[in-house]
Amino acid sequence: MNRTEPLVELIFDRLAADRVPDDTADLVLAALGDDADLDAALAGRPATLAPHRPATDEPRERIWLSSVTVAGFRGVGPERTLDIEPAPGLTVVVGRNGSGKSSFAEALELALTGDSARWADRNSVWRTGWRNLHAGDTCRIAVELRVDGVATPTTVTRSWAPDAELTAAQVRVTSAGGTHHGLDELGLDRPLALYRPFLTAAELGRLTAGTQSQLFDALSAILGLEAITDADRRLMNAARPVEGTIKEVRARRAALAAALGELPDDRATRAAKLLTASRPDLDAVAAILDEPDEPTADEMMLLCRRLVAMRLPDGDEVTRLAEQLRTTAAEARRQDGGRSRASLRTAELLRLALEHHDDRGDGPCPVCATGTLDGGWRTGAAASLAELRDRTLAAQAAAARLNAAMQRAHHLIDDLAVPEGIADDVPVGGLHEAAAALRSAPGSPEELADHLTARYPAVLEAAEHARAYATGFLRQRDTGWQAAAGELRAWVDAAWTLPEREQTLARIKAARAWLKATGAQLRNQRLAPFAAHSQRIWAQLRQESNVELGAMTLEGTNTRRRVVFPVSVDGADNGTALGVMSQGEMHALGLATFLPRGCAAESPFRFIVVDDPVQSMDPAKVEGLARVLAELAEQRQVVVFTHDTRLPDALARLDLGQSRIVEVTRAERSVVTLRPGSDPVTRYLDDAYALARTEEIAAEVRGPVVAQLCRSAIEAACHRIVWRRRVARGVPHDTIEAAVVAASRRLTTTVALALFDDADRGGEVLGYLSRRHGSRAVGAYKACKEGVHGAYLSDLPALVADARHLAEALRVHVAAVPAPRNGAEVRS
Repeated sequence: MNRTEPLVELIFDRLAADRVPDDTADLVLAALGDDADLDAALAGRPATLAPHRPATDEPRERIWLSSVTVAGFRGVGPERTLDIEPAPGLTVVVGRNGSGKSSFAEALELALTGDSARWADRNSVWRTGWRNLHAGDTCRIAVELRVDGVATPTTVTRSWAPDAELTAAQVRVTSAGGTHHGLDELGLDRPLALYRPFLTAAELGRLTAGTQSQLFDALSAILGLEAITDADRRLMNAARPVEGTIKEVRARRAALAAALGELPDDRATRAAKLLTASRPDLDAVAAILDEPDEPTADEMMLLCRRLVAMRLPDGDEVTRLAEQLRTTAAEARRQDGGRSRASLRTAELLRLALEHHDDRGDGPCPVCATGTLDGGWRTGAAASLAELRDRTLAAQAAAARLNAAMQRAHHLIDDLAVPEGIADDVPVGGLHEAAAALRSAPGSPEELADHLTARYPAVLEAAEHARAYATGFLRQRDTGWQAAAGELRAWVDAAWTLPEREQTLARIKAARAWLKATGAQLRNQRLAPFAAHSQRIWAQLRQESNVELGAMTLEGTNTRRRVVFPVSVDGADNGTALGVMSQGEMHALGLATFLPRGCAAESPFRFIVVDDPVQSMDPAKVEGLARVLAELAEQRQVVVFTHDTRLPDALARLDLGQSRIVEVTRAERSVVTLRPGSDPVTRYLDDAYALARTEEIAAEVRGPVVAQLCRSAIEAACHRIVWRRRVARGVPHDTIEAAVVAASRRLTTTVALALFDDADRGGEVLGYLSRRHGSRAVGAYKACKEGVHGAYLSDLPALVADARHLAEALRVHVAAVPAPRNGAEVRS
């Protein structure tokens, strides 16, 4: 199953194939959208049913690692750069513990992700010793990446001020698109999290010894099924309040039935009996609630009930209203001059005079005929008119506020709801008198404010006295039905909605059940290629182990997520792997889990970095690891950091193809040195020289083999030249590989491709070598091309020496050729 296959279409097809009912299918599709879609589907409204697709900003280009530069970080003092060929291949960085090799691995991870898995779950000491003590104030990391097909490298730099904390790095990213604040602007933050191309020794242990949910999430995230997880979460969130309401209504029914059964009231007794049924007759309960009060209820009881239900304005509210009346009245008086008739007439005259001046221009005043209407007059008149208008508006606003306060005060008095009626022994007379006194309100604002302040407290006091008497009276006379009836009515209103809620909950549960089952199937179908890759890797890593690994699967949801590694020991099923594996096998299993994820086809990163993978492995498993890494290096850029020399020894012993060894040493004051180990060219020539000096074997027998080894060295040198030149020019890797393979049919075309960047110029190779590098280079080229001839048969070491000369000449040639511009081909 293709991970990029549209998930919505898959779900839609499976819904149809499984003949899922329409109401359930609608919920599934709506849940794949957003909360609004799901709410609409649950309410029976049409939803947009346009499910959100996963972010499509993940880069599609392939990214290679070119170099890591470190200064003043961890074990590296003065600045050092680890150069890595940005092409498929295996680079092994070897150094004893404390040599500084892992500082490059940590620096690379920190530069790209902002953190290091090695420090995870560690105490603060691990995060305080990150700055090198011998480098002064300089602390900097720079990582250069090569994007396939792009000539300009992408550089990620983190640098720290002298006193800065680890988290306070200044980040700068440059690419062909310019300068950026972080890799997120290039769409790389999500792929870094999904396909994490780094594996430290600490993380290797946590892959299998850590929590199952963490490993589950790491694997599940790369499968492209986040929409199903999000949809299940939406359905679960939608079910929670519905299910909670159903449970609450059912629980309240039992409590109400018990409480009503204890009341000495016929209505309560009948209602309690109805509630004990499994499906209460809600119409019958509602009819009991609608029955009028008992006929024996007299006027005194009715008046008391009205007094208890009486609601009056709060005393503080009335006090605030009175103060507002005083304030607005004072403000209205202060602004009243702005509303005088004289002010209004003056404003009108000024307005007319200004219009007259605008029409006629400067001239004598048409009113007094003595003054002059000119520019100076107009400025002053306009200012006076504006001032008059402001005063008028302020006066009007103050009057409006006063009127509003007066209206609120009168509404409060007029709307005062005091129960009417008189009954023996009920103290309502004082309340009626206080209310009548309050209603005889004066007209002016200040007097009205004083009236409210003086009269309303008496109303509140009388009302409280009457309410207290009524409450006590009803407590003696009331059976408790009134209070219980209110609760019962609220329950009936909620119970009416139960069938609809139960149906909704059933729909949600059906949608979740189908989505979970389908999600599990899709998840493991998409996991299958990773599981198969893990099994292939385990088959090579296990070597002499009697533990056989089956296809891992993802099981469970929510808090019960786990990764299942089925195993058999000596052919017998033993359940899960983790309980029967040794430490070395556990690390091998961790690698088998990590490598397929880091090498996922969808990952833009064509490199994986593994720090110290050899620990706890026996020699057989180290050889298995060498085979796994060499196989991965055919398509990926594999960088391994190790202090254990068994891995490079295994690579050399098994002759697993080209690999580059870098030796790291550390001297005093954290001075780190990086030395290349035996590269393929050197290795072929060294082997050829050793064979050439082996006199126990006849020259006729040694000659062809020495020539073949020298030819392999020249071809390796040419291949490296072609890769370096074309990668720097931004040529896609597939194109480079195709050109190298096509040229490899003959040595002539291979050398022509290296010298001229054109395999068709093989006829010019001899002349060029003769002119530039002399007879030694020509002789070595002919011997490698045609086999050993008489000139070398008696001096095979000389052939090896001349082949070294030719390889060096090729290297010097390429260094002297200027880089082509705009992707132009080199023509020498």
